[in-house]
Amino acid sequence: MIKGNRIIAEAIRDVGIETVFTVAGGHFLPTYNEIGILGETTIVTARHEQGAGYMASGYALATGRVGVVFSGAPGPGATNLVTSVANAQADSIPLLVLTAQVDKRYLHRNILQYCDNVVLFEPFCKRSIQAASLDEIPNLLATSIQLALTGRPGPVHIALPQNLQAERSLYKKIIPFDQLKPGEPSESDINKLLEKLSSCQRPAILSGHGVMRAGASKVLQEVAEKLGAPVATSRSGIGSLPTSHPQSVGMLGFYGTETARESISEADLILVLGCALGEQTTFGWRSEIFEKDALILQVDVDASQLNRVYKLDQGIAFDVGAVLNKLSANLAKRNSWFHRRPKKIQPQNDPVRGISAATFIQVLNSYLPDDAIVSADIGNHRLWVCDQLNVTRPEGLLQSCEFDAMGFSLPAAIGASIALPGTKIISISGDGGFVHTFGELSVAKEKGLPVVGIVFVDGALGILRHQAEEMYGKDYFTRLAKIDFAKFADALDIESRKVKNDKDLDQSIAWAINSSNPVLLSVAIDPNEVFPPLRTKIEQRRRDLMGEA
Repeated sequence: MIKGNRIIAEAIRDVGIETVFTVAGGHFLPTYNEIGILGETTIVTARHEQGAGYMASGYALATGRVGVVFSGAPGPGATNLVTSVANAQADSIPLLVLTAQVDKRYLHRNILQYCDNVVLFEPFCKRSIQAASLDEIPNLLATSIQLALTGRPGPVHIALPQNLQAERSLYKKIIPFDQLKPGEPSESDINKLLEKLSSCQRPAILSGHGVMRAGASKVLQEVAEKLGAPVATSRSGIGSLPTSHPQSVGMLGFYGTETARESISEADLILVLGCALGEQTTFGWRSEIFEKDALILQVDVDASQLNRVYKLDQGIAFDVGAVLNKLSANLAKRNSWFHRRPKKIQPQNDPVRGISAATFIQVLNSYLPDDAIVSADIGNHRLWVCDQLNVTRPEGLLQSCEFDAMGFSLPAAIGASIALPGTKIISISGDGGFVHTFGELSVAKEKGLPVVGIVFVDGALGILRHQAEEMYGKDYFTRLAKIDFAKFADALDIESRKVKNDKDLDQSIAWAINSSNPVLLSVAIDPNEVFPPLRTKIEQRRRDLMGEA
């Protein structure tokens, strides 16, 4: 008979989990001890459970595998973790979420740190359960990974009662598992799709994150080239086609490009691929983004996305990659009809007040390796990142898109760096979002990860400040007290540089990209630089918050 803590540790190893992101807790010290003795699973100790969840998300995005996060404390550890799990659900990131639970024998005695973790995580997970016995844990881990990866990816949660570690059982062999394959789409669906595509004159593609989750970026390019179709992306779909590709027209939505909007509005058929047609992408669900008589065809592995807002002329609830493969094999080559290319917005700053975010990212582009990954946080800086950054690979830009959670960037970059040794990973944050999880920079130092942390400093929650000033002529509660981020880096024994003007850019960025250790750049941005397309979002704010037409 084998003790429970050993069974749990061996099961984590045997299901193929190579890395676990965690904040340890006393309830599961016996299992941590066994994992350490086995020495086959890498444990990454985050400084906060939210950071651990974002690290697991960055790991999953960078690899396509399941990210594993373990909260060693039952109640407060679990509640700290909720935001990063909710973010993973919103952005279809496969996570295995393990949380410690108190000894179930004493559940009704006012036991310390109790929280109903199953109920807590249920709204944000494909499945949220508590292990009932030691015997079921090995296969419970295996089937949960399988579920997290299958269909629309997402988090799966298992609560592990503390007392299971002290029980004994025979180790149960794990039933071999693999990510379930989608099979083949129906011939009638493909034929109908081909018929509509062959009869249209101006096809356009709207590509979302589902294309990358399906591993379908290469075949997306084939289909776009054969159709002669411009490819616009949602914010989360950036990278599904290289931004330098001749048929890439940029991001559609509030902060997107004119060419994306024009191509979609002028098309007589829009093929929506793995894209949820959410608020940001559709300018607040406006009907006029599509031509009145245009056909809308949507392919999504999640059937609940079909006909959710816009009436479809054909909807296919299936894996995007499988459908694209069928299309590519049956489409004839045709000429492109849309030849306009997106123009990057020019700097809007006053050099006396600070650097332009546009200028910084343009210089950054010139130093990035082709396989680099940039992780962008939430805020004013990300508007510029989405517009300016050259993205050359799928998941080359990691973001919190549908949940818009501040603090995502740095820990996600750390998770990606652990997953992909040798790949240059860059985190870009504003000074408002960076402080949410900046303690995780110590993990990069501890692990010797060559992550480049970039903080755009404007002394405010910039995107909110600009909206408030536009709507009311002044702003309240958006300004931030000054922080010397270089001193913070120094406290962690991390090298840093302050970038104060354009003359510092080349040398500072080259130094950061070429460093083999974690580094931090603190960049003085013009606080008054407004990203021009932000005004379309402000129009929506006026309607929704102020009732103005």
